[in-house]
Amino acid sequence: MYYAHSTDTTDKSDWQLLLVHLKEVAVLTAEFAQKFGMDQWGYLAGYLHDLGKYSEEFQRRLEGTSKKVDHATAGAKEIMKFGSNQRMATILSYIIAGHHSGLPDYGTVSGADACLSRRLEKKLKDYSAAFSEIKIPELPVQFSLQPGISASFQMFFLTRMLFSCLVDADTLNTERFASPSQANKRGVAANFPVLLKRFHNHMANRFSKPSKRIDYYRAEIFNECMGKAKLSRGLFSLTLPTGSGKTLVSLGFALEHTVQHPELQRIVYVIPYTSILEQNAAIFREVLGEEVVLEHHSNVQHETDESEEDVDDEKAAHRLRDLRRLSEENWDMPVIVTTNVQFFESLFSHKRSKARKLHNLTNSVIVLDEAQMMNGAFFKPCMYALEELVRNYGCTVIMCTATQPPASGILNNSRGRHEVKVKEIVTQPELRFQQFERVRVSSRGIMSLDSLAGELNNLSQALCIVNTRKTARELFETLQRLQDRPSDAFEGLYHLSARMCPKHRMDILKEVRKRLESGQPCLVISTQLIEAGVDVDFPEVFRELAGLDSIAQAAGRCNRNGKLSHGEVRVYGKVHVFELERGLPKGWMSLTGNLARTILNDSLNKGLDPLSISAVKSYFAELSSFQHIGSTDSTDGKEIIAKIEREGRQLAFPFAEIGREFRMIDEQLEPIIIPYKTDEEKEKGVDEDKTAFSILLNRIRYAPHLSRELLRQLQPYTVQLYVYEYNAFKHAGELTEIREGIRVLERPGTWYSQQTGVKPYSAECAAREIYIL
Repeated sequence: MYYAHSTDTTDKSDWQLLLVHLKEVAVLTAEFAQKFGMDQWGYLAGYLHDLGKYSEEFQRRLEGTSKKVDHATAGAKEIMKFGSNQRMATILSYIIAGHHSGLPDYGTVSGADACLSRRLEKKLKDYSAAFSEIKIPELPVQFSLQPGISASFQMFFLTRMLFSCLVDADTLNTERFASPSQANKRGVAANFPVLLKRFHNHMANRFSKPSKRIDYYRAEIFNECMGKAKLSRGLFSLTLPTGSGKTLVSLGFALEHTVQHPELQRIVYVIPYTSILEQNAAIFREVLGEEVVLEHHSNVQHETDESEEDVDDEKAAHRLRDLRRLSEENWDMPVIVTTNVQFFESLFSHKRSKARKLHNLTNSVIVLDEAQMMNGAFFKPCMYALEELVRNYGCTVIMCTATQPPASGILNNSRGRHEVKVKEIVTQPELRFQQFERVRVSSRGIMSLDSLAGELNNLSQALCIVNTRKTARELFETLQRLQDRPSDAFEGLYHLSARMCPKHRMDILKEVRKRLESGQPCLVISTQLIEAGVDVDFPEVFRELAGLDSIAQAAGRCNRNGKLSHGEVRVYGKVHVFELERGLPKGWMSLTGNLARTILNDSLNKGLDPLSISAVKSYFAELSSFQHIGSTDSTDGKEIIAKIEREGRQLAFPFAEIGREFRMIDEQLEPIIIPYKTDEEKEKGVDEDKTAFSILLNRIRYAPHLSRELLRQLQPYTVQLYVYEYNAFKHAGELTEIREGIRVLERPGTWYSQQTGVKPYSAECAAREIYIL
């Protein structure tokens, strides 16, 4: 008898038989792969994935008397013996060889043993006993991909999707054997007609009493877009101005689209910033129900989710938390809300844990909120992946933004072959932009930090967005000096940047919204994290020169709800674009800022709106021409597509190399943990040792096993620092390592400002016992 997994019993009566495991994983892998027509290939991958477990050495390992045994390479070697379809045999060999350690490179310059080519030549422990129990079937001839932009990319992507099917099937089967109670907690059936009904009930209340002209426009847009949901699946753009209700409009379209196309199985929302994500996820839970929405990002905390306070049944609350935690692993829920980083890095990662969820994207509606945030060094590979999901995996993709990036130009750069059509949902985007025109943009030229602070200081309510954390802090401190008040009395002056932990930023935004609503003085200095999707409404916005899409997003925080107008008299908010004397940071920001300046000045000189659709199109057209100068292509800055094309003809894909290089946040950053007491805890007088942070820290410090769940709960208290600054704090003894790799700021009273977050490291500050805020 040969076994796949063991238990604590010594008589092996309840051990999992290897043949049972292989057959069950084969069936489940085939079930997953059937959704994109590759079930026979999926079955074969599952059937052979653990062939190496037939070695005597592995069987002794299960008994605890042998060292680790490579059991994944055997199936990969065996599949390559079939010559009828060597290309697909190679694809399956990647999948089987990497089903534990991750998709390997085919070969490397150094000839590392982990690469596929070396592993296929590797001498293995004898697994011939397998052939007394199993018979390896012939390679199937089935192959159903529709030709697309790049045959090499399609094979690269197919490998990843089949890999996802196998690793999820393998994990689920192992879980079913080892922990059936946990396996039974998985899965929520998607009943989209019911969810659509809930959505319509919510929208009926929302539009029942429109009070302003802008509300009528929003209702018109909603009805128009819902009518377009009957269109066939494909790649859509939803081009709407900020403040027009894109979030709920796109949710309604996605729900109606799934009902019109019953083969669609889930909705995936992809959002650039966690601050927006948390806001939208809360809306979706309110509209659709707690039990169908998975919020998946680094700041989510399932064990302390305040939204569950309304769940009366404590057991039901625990079940809901367990369901969300498990669903993070493979996205097996009807509605997923995640970040750009999580979504796109998973599409290109070679790692088992990240790739596991990919097959569940098949037959999904994927909504890219603030799609312009994709533009940059990974724009081309991102668009290739989205197009392939539409072409061969039954997806609908909706790109929502007020400033559409040039998707068609990327996708149709295939010499006329297999041209992709991007369908616009809104019939007259230009009209909608005119209807929602609520601001006037001016170019203020070059300003000093002091003159900018002086002008802001004379305003009651204003938002100023700058390009760097350093500038945000310096401008805030300049305003503090101008106000000439005690350091604890800067009421109505706020700072927002990534030097503040997420919990802190949430407290600040809550206070800002209260003051704006009540008409109290409110000046906010922020980095661009406030731009996309954060629901704040200022009468005036100052924006440091940046890309035109960023300026448009900043303008969306100005007169957002048209509150400045009186009756039929339209009053416009003011958006001031300025440059600082220090100039723009080099690189992407300099390129986009210089182009935006040209478009901005040309439009204003002609008396035109610099944020109109035509102006934005001109901006992206110019940007595209700069991105393709000579042989360089800055939309593929890491040459991801170039490498796939170059190596793909021989299927010699560098999966691991691409996985390491596809990092949407490229800067070298290190996390530190901030001991933060929330405003709510301060109001309730919670003792320091009883705050949510202190309780969590003790759990982490003394936990016998540090789970991913506990680590996720630390994220809302985390700030990322540049490596040089992190090392300065570390070497000065200002960081305490409570577990390996987890370092907590030692003296938050000295190093963490309740106004600006982590202070820059300096010997002078470190020498002071207490920092007066």
